Amino acid sequence: MNDEKTTRRRFLVATIAGSGAIASGLGLSLIRASSAWAQAAPGQAADSTRTLAQMARVLYPHAALPDSVYAEVIGGILSTTAADPQMIALLEQAVTELGEARDTDFFDLDEESRLEVITALQQRPFFEAVKFQVLAHLYSHPQVWELINYPGSSVEYGGYVERGFDDIDWLPEDAS
Repeated sequence: MNDEKTTRRRFLVATIAGSGAIASGLGLSLIRASSAWAQAAPGQAADSTRTLAQMARVLYPHAALPDSVYAEVIGGILSTTAADPQMIALLEQAVTELGEARDTDFFDLDEESRLEVITALQQRPFFEAVKFQVLAHLYSHPQVWELINYPGSSVEYGGYVERGFDDIDWLPEDAS
């Protein structure tokens, strides 16, 4: 057999090995890039995360969710957008403008004042980007699923026909 001939098996092994190396390199670069926020200045990254987490809470308020869930959401946003300089600039703009909106830091404001600040800044370029990033990350969080009684994916259980499609107990029997 000719050793230089590319077989299907060699091709698959090389592809899997190559994609694994690329994926691990990409993962390391995302971790390095997201840690750049943490290295900006002592305490600045924590304050930025707290500010963005409070913005997330104002945008999508759930009294039963702890602040830690909102902080995890912001952490997820930072890690997934770490390679996007435009998004990082928008997040930094959000933190800056939220911080400059009042004499007090945004996360030290009461609920009503935070809402006033968010309402005043909703036309700013960062607002839509942050709002949709939070939306996507927050409602894919398992604790939020529990809160809103979403059972999660049903693909692995045969789909919704076999799992929850017909379990509505609050409709009258004759409703169709």
